[in-house]
Order: sequence, then C-alpha cells, then structure tokens
Amino acid sequence: MTDSHPTCFAGITPDPVWAFAQYQSIRSTLPKGLPASQQPDSEALDSLAALTDHFDAFVFDAFGVLNAGPRAFPSAIRRIRELQNLGKTVMILSNAATASHSALVAKYQNMGFAITPEQLISSRWVLEQSLHRQPRPGRYGVLAPVSSAPESLPLDWVPVRSGIHASQLDQLDGFVFLSSEGWNEELHEALARSLERHPRPISVANPDLVAPRGDCLTLEPGYFAHLLMARCTLQPEFFGKPYQPAFAEVLAALGGIDPAEVLMVGDTLHTDILGGQQAGMKTMLITAEGALQGMNIPDCIAQSGISPDYTAPEI
Repeated sequence: MTDSHPTCFAGITPDPVWAFAQYQSIRSTLPKGLPASQQPDSEALDSLAALTDHFDAFVFDAFGVLNAGPRAFPSAIRRIRELQNLGKTVMILSNAATASHSALVAKYQNMGFAITPEQLISSRWVLEQSLHRQPRPGRYGVLAPVSSAPESLPLDWVPVRSGIHASQLDQLDGFVFLSSEGWNEELHEALARSLERHPRPISVANPDLVAPRGDCLTLEPGYFAHLLMARCTLQPEFFGKPYQPAFAEVLAALGGIDPAEVLMVGDTLHTDILGGQQAGMKTMLITAEGALQGMNIPDCIAQSGISPDYTAPEI
C-alpha cells in the first residue's frame, strides 16, 4: 500500500534541520520540562546494553527507535527480546494514530516484536479512552483515511476528506485529527477558513510535527494543528507525547512502578525526552535514525535546553 502522508506542503519539504527549528518555534506551547539547573549531563553510550540492570521498566518510542516506516531495526528486535528474557517490563508509547490499536499491535508483532496489546499505548488509544470517559456531544469531523478505521471512535462523526464542502465543515461541532494521510493544501485551507468563521474544538491524536519514514520525513497532524493555532482562535487538545495524557496512561499501565525507575527511549528531544522528563522518568535519546538524524546532537541539546540522561546511536 502506498503511503500518502505528506512529504511536502505549501512548498515545504521537511528535513531534520527544518523539523528541529519548527519544534523550537513552538516551544512555548509544549510542557515546560525541567528547569536548566535540573537538566542532567548526558552520558554518551554505544547502546542501551549498559543500562539493562539499572531500570525496572523500559518505554520505547516507535518511529526512529524501533522502525523507520515499514522497516524494523533488527538490533531493536533483539534488544526488546533480551529485555523481556531478563524479566524487564517493556512497553511501546507511540504517537502513531493512523492505525487502530489492534492494527498497530499487529503491525509490530508482524515486524518481529513480541508484544501484547497491553504493552502498546498509542496516542490514538489515549484519545479514544478520553472520548469514552468524557463523551463529546454533537457531530464531529474526523480527519483520517478510510483505511484507519475511524469508526472505532466513540463519536457521531463524518469524514473530512477531499471533496467535502465548506458548508458541511461549518455545520460540524468540532474536529478530531487522527492522521495527516491524504491531507493537502486544499483541505487545510477549507478547514482553516471554517474555523476562522466559527472557532470549535479540535482534538489532535498525534502531536508530532514530523515522522521519520526511512528516506524522508512526513508532516504529521501536530504540524497542521500548529498552523491552525497560528491562524485561528483555538487551542487544540493534544493526546500524545510530550503531553501529560500519554504519560499518565503509560505510568498507569506500569502498575505503580516509580517513574524514576523507568527509562523513556526516543528519537525526539521535544516529544520523547521532554515528555519523559515531565513525567519523572529517566530518558535516552536515540540518534542514528529518526528526527535528529545527521544533526549535531550536543548543539541540539544546548539550543533546546532539553538534556537526556543518556544518548546512543541505537538501542
């Protein structure tokens, strides 16, 4: 199946340098994180091997850490198996929201990761739990392709896809942004104009600005949500990393393990590392592939003021 997540938009083709600058530009909208005086001095390691005895639980980001698009990293499959054989608690905390929970679990199982549904928490699943706990009245527009099975959302909803009329958008009570797959300039402009005419709530399952997919970065819902924030009178509700709802769910699933005994492993300073710090976890930044691939990592840490406890090229 051809991936239709956008790799360019309005003349912009994202790369790691651009993506880092974009995260820096929205820093004020992200959690504050640790003050400078409490930021750790990062320790550079070859891999996670030296830390297996240091933590009770390991929480892994997916894209850029376990896989790049459909390609799983063999070293990541081996490391997950090793941790499980040692009796460590292993979880995946992903901002992926295009696929349903069951489809995402099956994807990682088919890649070779021996995980159960309870060991994976996606930002889409976090959103769905919120919708179950606090039902949203009215009719919502859902931004997602047919393949993402948006009918799993406990909402009265209609799809927002190419061909939808402005009058239809204006009649909706709010929006849920699951996936940027199929999103384009025409759709974005229609939604922005509708929200300018009549501000309404928008829930964003995936706060990422970009996602690494091997040879490129794709633009994700968080990027488009921030474009809307800059243009319209609205404050989206975000459900994935670095925001609190995602980390609250993973800590609840860990069953009371002290956050300081949990290592959050990710490839993005402004989502994985910042969110992990805010939740009280220790953190490791993966650098060989992912959002910061090819970047000067010490420079990025210094500019962002977000310092992981550890860095390594791969897990």
